[in-house]
Amino acid sequence: MQANSRTAEAISAFRRGELDRARALAQAQLDDGQGAAEMHHLLGLIECRDGRIESGVGHLRAAVDAEPHNIPYRVMLARALIDAGRAQDALEIAVAPKETSPAGLALWHARAEAAQLLVDHAVAAEAWKILCAARPDDWRMWTSYGEALVGLERWDEAALALRQAAALNPADHEIHKNLAAALTKAGLHVEAAELLRNTLDSGHDHVSLRLMLARLYADLGRNEEAMDQFDKAASTVLGGGRGDSGRLIEIALDGAAGEAPIDDARIGSVRELAMLFERTSRNDALRELLDDALRLGIPEERIGYPLASIALRDGDAARAKALLLAEPAADDPVRWHALMARIAEADGDSATAFAEAEAMHDAVPDRAAWLRRGEGYIEKIQGFAAAVGPEWVRRLKPLSPSRRSPAFLVGFPRSGTTLLDTFLMGHPETCIVEEQQMLNAAEKVIGDYAALPETRAQQVEQARAAYFAELDRHVDPDFGGLVIDKLPLSMLGLPLIYRMFPDARVIFAQRHPCDVVLSGFMQGFALNDAMACFLDLALAAQFYDTAMGLFWKARELLPLNVRTLVYEELIADPEASLKPIIAFLGLEWRPELLDHRATAIARGAISTPSYDQVVRPLSKTPSGRWRRYREQLEPVLPVLLPWAERLGYAD
Repeated sequence: MQANSRTAEAISAFRRGELDRARALAQAQLDDGQGAAEMHHLLGLIECRDGRIESGVGHLRAAVDAEPHNIPYRVMLARALIDAGRAQDALEIAVAPKETSPAGLALWHARAEAAQLLVDHAVAAEAWKILCAARPDDWRMWTSYGEALVGLERWDEAALALRQAAALNPADHEIHKNLAAALTKAGLHVEAAELLRNTLDSGHDHVSLRLMLARLYADLGRNEEAMDQFDKAASTVLGGGRGDSGRLIEIALDGAAGEAPIDDARIGSVRELAMLFERTSRNDALRELLDDALRLGIPEERIGYPLASIALRDGDAARAKALLLAEPAADDPVRWHALMARIAEADGDSATAFAEAEAMHDAVPDRAAWLRRGEGYIEKIQGFAAAVGPEWVRRLKPLSPSRRSPAFLVGFPRSGTTLLDTFLMGHPETCIVEEQQMLNAAEKVIGDYAALPETRAQQVEQARAAYFAELDRHVDPDFGGLVIDKLPLSMLGLPLIYRMFPDARVIFAQRHPCDVVLSGFMQGFALNDAMACFLDLALAAQFYDTAMGLFWKARELLPLNVRTLVYEELIADPEASLKPIIAFLGLEWRPELLDHRATAIARGAISTPSYDQVVRPLSKTPSGRWRRYREQLEPVLPVLLPWAERLGYAD
């Protein structure tokens, strides 16, 4: 039998599954010095097929050594090395090919898988990107590419890749979960929530998706919606209709006293539910949950955070600190340091409280990228402020009213807008729409904000229609009273408010500049471009300076009806401060407005970080808080104190 015919017969025997005959023929060829590279490659395939991976790797490596530029040989050696658990060796063999032929793509695929096993996200992302370009309809490629980008914390790109994967395979709810997580990390919290909600509405009723959506709503401050999702998760698992706090506790603890083990997932459910009860001021339910958790054997140190939160709420800072120290900070460092900062402040230790706030910010994933986004947001405000001037304002042509204009409650974050809207919410003729993006919907129609004077009236009408369409999602169409749009940073949108609603009343919540910047810095926020500014004290002060500069200029130039409510005066004498505001809004004074705690408790969820303060009796402690941190604030006082003087504060 000639050499070439023996080679063909060996290959044919291999394809028929006759491994022993194929092995004998290939070995005979090698013994005769015929076709060394090809026969080593064939013997490698035979050995691997027969389960002798290491022997197969030896032959496949010999084939590559004989013909180093043969890409198919490299592909098979790399795959054998991956099967042998030698991912690093596989990556070294699967060198990035210059070509994207089928063989070249196969080598890229082996390279991607080896890098993925090695958790080398950069190499994996490069390879998956090339594979996605070559095979754009393969959802698995896009999923793997998105996961590699997640590993690199390139959240925007990860979201794009996972969006493509979800579009190609809409039935896979795990892709939707991963996409929602990437969107959240990218600061697109609302989009992430909408994605999960749409996924659930389309029939993918998975408990994990509902719990993820509940957590996301809680982070957004949309706590009633969060509790609704927990309710539905309970109903899905336990059956029946809409649940209550007891049913939610049951789902969190289900199995703790029965057959199911008290595992990390179970404890995680308890912790998440505890956070939600705490956020929505459901203190009785929170205590019941924690009491049951301890009674059923969950170790105190595994739920140290919620227990510490309760202890701090009860005024026992020492016990709160001990409980929190028993729980590793690594489990959730951002929340851990945030609570420790509150504990230290309650204990009168300002230096430690400030240091814990710094640690909280340092623990934020991808903090450097978020800081760049914050800087970009400030630059955007500065660009708009540079355009606003007397001539620019003169060219603004307001629309005629089409329906009753809303009132606007604005102010720099942490200026007391939540406390004020809680007072106002007690009036039967008001409807407070809290922290919703109605004005943002209008801004999207306008486009270039600096070009607002040149924007045609028809486009402004469309923007106003977009505003009202979004408003109608949150307010009963039959409500005939005054809608108050409370979104603090709408203070930056006075020119657009004037063009759409020239008759609108605007309440500006004012608080000492040093107190608001300090409060923002000490607070953990759901991050977006604006809230990222609070990750650094100097950037927070610059944010205040820039935002107030734009607001002050627009207020002086525009003929809008703006009234200031001073936080410190509201705390000192609520009735004296509120009566002029109620009159300003065209409402009748009602004494029951002064019972803000009853209103806060009745409203249930409070969708801002101020939820914990407004359910308590009024305290003058927050006023002048910054003086206890004067040493830490020293670098930014040259920016903030001139504003304090301008606003009428002594210092």
